[in-house]
Amino acid sequence: MGNGIKLGPRATILLVVLLAASAVGILTPTLSNTVSKDVQVTGFAVTVTVDGVPETVAPGDVFRVTATLANNANRPIPAVLRMEVRNPNNTVPNELTVYAGCGAEEVVSGTRLIYYIGWHGPLLAPKGTSFASGTSVATVNGAIGSAEYWPAVLHEIQERDPAGYASLVVPGLNASAGVRNSGSALLKALNYYAMVATSNGDSPNLSDWTLSSVFSERFVAFGGAAQDGFLVEVHPQSRGSFIFKLWAERPDGLGIPGHPTYTCGPL
Repeated sequence: MGNGIKLGPRATILLVVLLAASAVGILTPTLSNTVSKDVQVTGFAVTVTVDGVPETVAPGDVFRVTATLANNANRPIPAVLRMEVRNPNNTVPNELTVYAGCGAEEVVSGTRLIYYIGWHGPLLAPKGTSFASGTSVATVNGAIGSAEYWPAVLHEIQERDPAGYASLVVPGLNASAGVRNSGSALLKALNYYAMVATSNGDSPNLSDWTLSSVFSERFVAFGGAAQDGFLVEVHPQSRGSFIFKLWAERPDGLGIPGHPTYTCGPL
């Protein structure tokens, strides 16, 4: 008689159960506890404050609006100003002209217009950061150039505007050779947002580049170097009232620069 192990009926059933359990992973050991955490985002990335819209105007008046964008984020972010003008008295809103640099005008209805003020920026500096126009890019780079958020800023450009991104890094395209050949993500980003200037576009040396506009957590759209806002003209034939609503938005909310009504100058 052989020397094997003889299993009784109960043992045979137990063996079958154990094998089935192993097949579905019930016996696979868990080596750690499970940790679950929530993160709450508090507040808006950009706060907008507006001054200069008068309570009453006469036909033909011109007034200056200072719309200030303040960055509450701990990294640079681009933002454009959107302005909706509504006339509940059925006077067409295009009886206003907005002088605000580059932008676009979208006809929403016979009593409502939306203005897109700015093209793809400005780029707002991280919260608590400010550099005046004319500051050397080498100085800016020494302060925040090594921060880990710059690759993310460039990645946003790459996703939103592949051709613009290519001009920063591909030889023979739009940006200067100095920007393309520079290893500085900061210089590439600031150049994309038209915030730097140089007398030698072939130089990758950051000391040869300066800020052509303020690079700050606070920016007045679109006031130029003076940071004094933009103009709104009320046409002489205007009647009734205008309701203004202003907010900040990510670039390309209307498909800029491909938007058919994209212009530079009066909107």
